[in-house]
Amino acid sequence: MAGLTKKTGRQNDKGFTLLEVLVSLVITGIVAAMVFQLYISQYRMAKGLMADADLSFAAVRAGQVLTAAISTAESVVWTGKVLRINYLENGKAMTDSYYLADKDFNGVPDLYREHLGVPTPVASRIYEFYCTGVKDGLWQISLVAEQAENAVTWQRTVRVRSSSD
Repeated sequence: MAGLTKKTGRQNDKGFTLLEVLVSLVITGIVAAMVFQLYISQYRMAKGLMADADLSFAAVRAGQVLTAAISTAESVVWTGKVLRINYLENGKAMTDSYYLADKDFNGVPDLYREHLGVPTPVASRIYEFYCTGVKDGLWQISLVAEQAENAVTWQRTVRVRSSSD
């Protein structure tokens, strides 16, 4: 009888039971699912933050270009859709136009600068663009950049360079 007791004791030391293996697999699966959900939520949040940052950059970039153009202009004309900037370059009168268009046909409007008849994109995803003459020589620029359901508004008031400068 003593021999039987030793055998049964040794049989229990040989490995795990099927129930123990199944429980460990279930626990591992639950932990893996939680880690995967955390990863997916962090990925989505990072992607959303990146889209917001890109949208803000597009609005700021467009605003900087327009502000620089107006502040160095001799005169500014807003036709409701097109901003015309008249300035002197090497003593020669020049006119640049700024407007919204989808010239690359991707369904996303871009802000363009047309210089010497050549259109160049300045910033993408600009859906609204307004310039308002506040006072003599003072202009307010308003931009709205949109992507999906997100929108960023940028607004600045800038003075046209006076002839006496």
